[in-house]
Amino acid sequence: MKLPRIYEHFRQGQIFTIEEAREKLKTTGNTLRKRLSELSARGYIFSIRQGLYRVTKIGERPDSEKSSPFAIAGKLTPYSYVGFHSAMQLHAKEVPKENDTIYVVSPTKFNSFKFEGIHYFWCQSPEPHGLETFLLNEHGTEYAVLTTNFEKSLVDCLKRPTHCPPFYELVRLCRKSGYLPDIEKILKYASDCNVQALFNRLGFLFEKNLPYWQIQDGFFKYIEDRMSRKQTEWPIIYEHNKNTNDSYYLSKPKTSASIDISVMESKNRWKVQFSQQN
Repeated sequence: MKLPRIYEHFRQGQIFTIEEAREKLKTTGNTLRKRLSELSARGYIFSIRQGLYRVTKIGERPDSEKSSPFAIAGKLTPYSYVGFHSAMQLHAKEVPKENDTIYVVSPTKFNSFKFEGIHYFWCQSPEPHGLETFLLNEHGTEYAVLTTNFEKSLVDCLKRPTHCPPFYELVRLCRKSGYLPDIEKILKYASDCNVQALFNRLGFLFEKNLPYWQIQDGFFKYIEDRMSRKQTEWPIIYEHNKNTNDSYYLSKPKTSASIDISVMESKNRWKVQFSQQN
């Protein structure tokens, strides 16, 4: 059986936009849309959302294999990248699960949507720097994903708590990444934000939860000189993950009593107040 021309231009499993199809197939307007509709009806491609498609693998049922969430994120606008919590997942080499949110940063706004159980949420950022390209290979398909580097991802999460995971999850992702970050780079990104409370959060995160990073005293002095002297809110949940057996998790198991003591001790120096679990 001869396959349609779409397989000559796009790999099996590849995600492509209508603009890329127009360029490859040398077809425009209604003719292009009719052709894509025919291919979709015959099961050779399927639509992710308006103007975005995936090439079906031979012998695959579209509902039997999920599309790569990160590959979708990189195709939603002409220029977009993965940021915040999603970028931390990417650096930890984790695949988003059902009902996870992918935070997609782009100067071009799109309507947030849900596809195959994953939420795609548009974010705006005035600081399009600290980016790098990640090469991923899923289900035999390799693709490049633009994302914030580890240091920028961490600072962005601290700055914008609505896009930050619960505290235990943030620590777990830091540990699971296995990456020893450039602390000077983190402090440079934090300074660029000009948000005092961000330094309180950095101090708490570094001292209480990431001792293996072996952060020098001079860096803590830098943080203390720039932190807020008032009690500062960090509106994320502190609660420990009670069901985790992950060796990347916090350095020492703690009882609920010792957790409370740890939090109270931390407030004396870093003046951090977390949200309460409902």
